[in-house]
Amino acid sequence: MLLPERVRRFIQTRALLQPGQRVVVGVSGGVDSMVLLEVLRRLGYQPVAAHVNYRLRGADSEADEALVRQFCRQHRLPLRVARIDLKTHAHGRSVQAVARSVRYAFFKRIAQKEGIDTVAVAHHRDDQAETLLLNLMRGSGLEGLLAMRPKRKLGPRCAVWLVRPLLELPRAEVEAWAQAEGIPWREDVSNANLQYRRAWIRQELLPLLARRLGPDVAERLAHTAALLQAYYDATFAPDLHRRWQEVADVSTCTLGLDALRAQPVVWQHRLILEALQRWLPGAPRRRKVVVQVMRLMQAQPGKRLELPTGTIWRDRNALHFRLRQTARHPDRGLLEPDRPLVLAGGTLTATLLDTVPERLDEGTPLVAYADAARIRWPLQVRRWEPGDRMQPLGMTGHKKISDLLTDLKVPVSQRDQCYVVCQDDEIIWLVGYRLAEPFRVRSTTRRVVKLHWQPEAPLSKKVCNA
Repeated sequence: MLLPERVRRFIQTRALLQPGQRVVVGVSGGVDSMVLLEVLRRLGYQPVAAHVNYRLRGADSEADEALVRQFCRQHRLPLRVARIDLKTHAHGRSVQAVARSVRYAFFKRIAQKEGIDTVAVAHHRDDQAETLLLNLMRGSGLEGLLAMRPKRKLGPRCAVWLVRPLLELPRAEVEAWAQAEGIPWREDVSNANLQYRRAWIRQELLPLLARRLGPDVAERLAHTAALLQAYYDATFAPDLHRRWQEVADVSTCTLGLDALRAQPVVWQHRLILEALQRWLPGAPRRRKVVVQVMRLMQAQPGKRLELPTGTIWRDRNALHFRLRQTARHPDRGLLEPDRPLVLAGGTLTATLLDTVPERLDEGTPLVAYADAARIRWPLQVRRWEPGDRMQPLGMTGHKKISDLLTDLKVPVSQRDQCYVVCQDDEIIWLVGYRLAEPFRVRSTTRRVVKLHWQPEAPLSKKVCNA
């Protein structure tokens, strides 16, 4: 059977593409991606080629790009090119890992811009065998041994699919077809650099295994990955889904501690990894991080674990996962009468009233009244900090803000979002919770200041009633 027909049947069997579908094709200029582009073109699909020039290999990088441009011009194929100085993106990280991240982000961006829902890449059967061995040596566990799937989503909460139409073909057949059909390609000399683990597996380990165990060893390794994928889908995945529903509250991004502790330890580890993947995308999904989260489960409420993309809090009954987001507004500023102060999380206003309202309790902690005679403008507004103290309304002594929030049963995950309104070094109002005793409205008060906090999202009922 001719190679294009084998690819067509694999695409049909695995439901990778619809006939005549537009598809973004990652094209490096190497033999695998050039074959994929040509095969999809001959099968009647509408490829949009996407090439990334990392500018790592000087003239060779430019020659790769020139080859892809020439081929696309010759066959009148649309081409999108990204030219990136990868060294400025690496910052000490693995060049290969950064290149992969940049590459797939570019493919995704092109697909979304073009209104295309599928990206095709040229991994073949030998790549699959290499990936299984690489993950085995990394200690990646069961899911690492699944290696690469023929079809998956390009990322979490992403509508774009990633497909691998050549995944059942051996490298030798891909190269033989390219030679027979006169398909041009270029060799990337870095693929032979043994300092890269994948290159060492390709150049040293797989040939050794083939000599000792037979020439079809890559085929058998790829078959093992396919079997594991089938077992995973039929058994492990449904069990993971059931256990996730038992321990996770997706509305609050929390794992219930009692439910989590009731799971076998191996499942505790896997559910923590699931939470990291879903709620803190980009966070390291490594054994070291899992161990740190397990220790957090045994720590005192209030303890936290800071990760590159967010924070995990240990509350009384749950682990809270919060993704770090870039604030649209500042978290500090100066407050003056009738000039709303827009902050991260809400807006604070101060209104001067010439008479004292009949009722000072409006039924919401988001409003507080202070004696205007004791206020010196402007007031400072900021997040509370460790060591902050205030004299809460009705008390003669001072109390730490941290202790006050604990007494009010404010969830640990919300405490660092709380603001304080200050006059010099004295706290007037723990916003949404307590006014300070020195600033209360007295019988002798003539004018008052109405402080009003309007959060972007309503506080939970539990918090509002604290």
